[in-house]
Amino acid sequence: MARTKPKRQIDQPRKDKPAPVAVEAPPAPQEIPPVVFLVIAAWLALTLIVCASIRLPGVVPHGNETTWDRAVFTATSAATLTGFQQTMGVSEMAAASWAGPLLLLALTLAGSFTSLFVGGLAASRILRTSHTALQIAASAVTAQSIATIVGATALVGSAGDPLVALFQAANAFGNSGLWLGPPPTTTGATTHAILLPLAVLGGLGLPLLIDLTNWVFGKSELSLHTRAVLKLSALAYLLGFLVLVVAQFPAASTGGWPAWRATFASCTTAAINTRTASLPLQSPAAFTGAGQWVLMALMAIGAAPAGTAGGLKVTTLFHLTGGTRQLLRTGITKRITAIAIVWAGTYAITLFVGMALLAACDSVTTGDRVLFLAVSALSNVGLSHDPVSMTGPALIVLSGLMLIGRIMPLAVLWWVARTGEQVEVLIG
Repeated sequence: MARTKPKRQIDQPRKDKPAPVAVEAPPAPQEIPPVVFLVIAAWLALTLIVCASIRLPGVVPHGNETTWDRAVFTATSAATLTGFQQTMGVSEMAAASWAGPLLLLALTLAGSFTSLFVGGLAASRILRTSHTALQIAASAVTAQSIATIVGATALVGSAGDPLVALFQAANAFGNSGLWLGPPPTTTGATTHAILLPLAVLGGLGLPLLIDLTNWVFGKSELSLHTRAVLKLSALAYLLGFLVLVVAQFPAASTGGWPAWRATFASCTTAAINTRTASLPLQSPAAFTGAGQWVLMALMAIGAAPAGTAGGLKVTTLFHLTGGTRQLLRTGITKRITAIAIVWAGTYAITLFVGMALLAACDSVTTGDRVLFLAVSALSNVGLSHDPVSMTGPALIVLSGLMLIGRIMPLAVLWWVARTGEQVEVLIG
């Protein structure tokens, strides 16, 4: 019997199940380590100790003893790296003894370390670097030490005293306006070759200094944050200089070349000094009314995150403009842009409230100068038309603005870190 072959079954096409879509895990938030709170608490405690010590006999000349409001203002001005000039300043303290200048120098160094360490540690979390808290602390101390020692060595000739040179270098790198010794000038060689470069280095921020060091030694390429900060800082300086020159045109156009030469020197130093070295180079009264508004804008902009300078920071404007363009083009924006908007809004509200309180506490100072003082204090600049001679509640308001201006940018950095999102360019 013949066998019949079974019919060949035609395979039906398989209906494969769609591959599961990989869901990206939400970013893990970065908790604030206890060492951050410890460093800030130690910084505040030292500020209170210096505040009490300033009132001890022998710190200021006999007959010029410091009141509590003036002591709070002096200590806060040094701790926040603001450095307002006062009628009873560092030079007057030095006439009595070195106790006062050394106390303020200790506060300047502590304020610089706190800003570099707390901001640098937050930046390492945001940028996803492998630096530990100990490495960030070591980098902050190293940057301070090298800048202060090298700067003091270069300044000792003009300062005439090693301690004076040390004081000047530490405050220049710390972007503090406290000053001891012969006043600097807008055309001085030490101003352009030593003091302003030190201020720029401190204002660039610890993340950039670490990244730049690694790049110099061939360990890594420059990060996007470093390249952005360098470009934005150069752009801010160039635009600030040009706008100041335009604002000063009416004053310089009638004086010939000597007036223009003085104008160029004033504008090029002010474009750096207001963001926020605050060296006592010249009074803002030397500028026209329009020029003083430009100075206030530059003070508000500030320098770079996780550094010794204050203000909103140039990178905040970078995120605001870039986020706005993206929102108009696509209808969506990133969280970092929203944080930048909140940060800028908080700054504006704080400035308005501080200005209102300052005007209520001091009815003598004119409105434009009240605004200038409020911007200068909140941005930790320390520039003023004249040495600050206010008393009582007005000094407390200025002290509060200085503290807020120093702490808020650090809080913004840690806010970004706690979101857990990786950001290539910092703010705050």
